[in-house]
Amino acid sequence: MDRQRQLANAWQELESVIERYNAVRDDLRATDTRLQQVNSQLGPLQTEVDAAQRETDAQAAALYRSGAIGSTAVLITAQSPEAWMDQLAMLDQISRRRAGALKSLKSAQDRLNTQKAELSTLQQQQRTQSAELGQRKATIEAQLRRLGGARGARAPSGALHDGFVPLFTDDAAGRAVKFAFSQLGKVYQWGADGPNSFDCSGLTMAAWKTAGVVLPHNAARQKQTVKPITRAELQPGDLVFYYKDVSHVGIYIGSGRVIEAPRAGERISMRLIDYAPVAGFGRPV
Repeated sequence: MDRQRQLANAWQELESVIERYNAVRDDLRATDTRLQQVNSQLGPLQTEVDAAQRETDAQAAALYRSGAIGSTAVLITAQSPEAWMDQLAMLDQISRRRAGALKSLKSAQDRLNTQKAELSTLQQQQRTQSAELGQRKATIEAQLRRLGGARGARAPSGALHDGFVPLFTDDAAGRAVKFAFSQLGKVYQWGADGPNSFDCSGLTMAAWKTAGVVLPHNAARQKQTVKPITRAELQPGDLVFYYKDVSHVGIYIGSGRVIEAPRAGERISMRLIDYAPVAGFGRPV
């Protein structure tokens, strides 16, 4: 395999790794948030359980000290059979109510502890995935350095801006296009979503965020999130996805052009839509 082909393959693999890393990072953030929520509920719930347990224990002790813990004691102190039945029913109701409340609290506590254990396991798995992807990234970057393909920020082949200026319509898509256009020339940085640098899905995510649309920080997940459209339906603001594994994405700006954050060592650029194999099109809604 010639050097240029090796470089192209290494760059493609690196971008795929970066997009997978972005997905795992987003998943880990969501898991961290859920774990924090569970932990925030467990503290107050433990306080409730302890209070209910103390109340139940105190009620039992009071009944014992009063001598009314058994039905015989109630019968002796009762003024009539009807009063005896009433007292028994009242004691039974109090006991059942307190026991039921305590049982309900402990059940809720058990459910939260189960969730906490599951989330903690998931969190560790995601951290492991993130570390493995980071190691893979470092390996590919070392390979690129050996091949002479890693370098500082530069303009990619072709112009950052070929002179075309899109129409900035006064709607969500227009705001997304305007944002992307204003980022031309900024440096690509993997995992970044602004304000000074971006990776590919970070750029499209940030562009549509200005229009009030939330997208995941991952090209493949963005493709799953948006409304699928055909090439003939393309309008400015739509997303264009690249490569079979959907490891790259750009934003369509009209006249057969996209704006995209290319790869490490390059700057956000304007390109013709078919500069790489297209995997599909989508419209954020």
